[in-house]
Amino acid sequence: MNQLLALLSATGLAFGSQAQPTLTLTSNAPVAGTTYTQHYGPWIPPGGGGPNQTWDLSALIADSSHTVLWTAPGNTPNGPLFPTATMAEVSNAVIQYYRVASDGIHLAGSDDGTSAIVHAPQGTYLPFPCTIGTTWATPQNATFTFQGNTVVRTGTFSGQADGHGTLLMPGGSIPNVLRVHWIHEVEDDMNFFTISTTYDGFAYFVAGQAHPVAEMVTASIDFGGGTQTRQFSRWTSDISTGLAGEQKPSLGLYPNPASAEVTLNWPRSLGAASSVLIADMNGRTVL
Repeated sequence: MNQLLALLSATGLAFGSQAQPTLTLTSNAPVAGTTYTQHYGPWIPPGGGGPNQTWDLSALIADSSHTVLWTAPGNTPNGPLFPTATMAEVSNAVIQYYRVASDGIHLAGSDDGTSAIVHAPQGTYLPFPCTIGTTWATPQNATFTFQGNTVVRTGTFSGQADGHGTLLMPGGSIPNVLRVHWIHEVEDDMNFFTISTTYDGFAYFVAGQAHPVAEMVTASIDFGGGTQTRQFSRWTSDISTGLAGEQKPSLGLYPNPASAEVTLNWPRSLGAASSVLIADMNGRTVL
């Protein structure tokens, strides 16, 4: 029978002045074994930039969902093809490979089961430290094979941390959020024709996880017959940190993120000698 612990945090978690968020290697590097549910749905206007914003995404509705896993590249079928990668993000559609370093998280490549795309140089997904006003622009190139054809990809991955504030989600309010505006532009040359793709996203980050809480995306593709544009949203829930082996599915923490109250399910199988650290959005220890 699970032991249920109700943890009341300080009022300052939900109210009071907000600190300016800063994303760092310590607070935002991916952790192997972490899983989360990613939802997809209609696009919602991302709101304005600047300090002390309130972004209202409370009307988000999911039309599809899947589970995402952070793991070591060696645990994936084609991990050896990405020798510089230190982490892999596995979903039902594609495996993304990342190189995590002291200066940021970099895009090592991807594998969709058809083409393994190794980036050289690697675009920067998120620089460290990252706070409001941080900007970057990095080249991201690759040469790969698609259906027997050689594809030469050239592109850039750029970003700007353009605001911080409170994010309103269907599950509640999240303070101390840093918003990042990404623009990812690539051109794939297959000799007989060229495909140009632009990915424009507004991503909302908090300290404590490598992936955004939510993202509003406008994606465009031009392959010579005109431009097609699609807008959509994606956001996360059911986040759990990596635990050893048989313990991983057992530990439950919800809601996550929390405001004034959080509940921890502590299975008997973990034993009385186990310990857990719970911190607020600013990294302050609550328990």
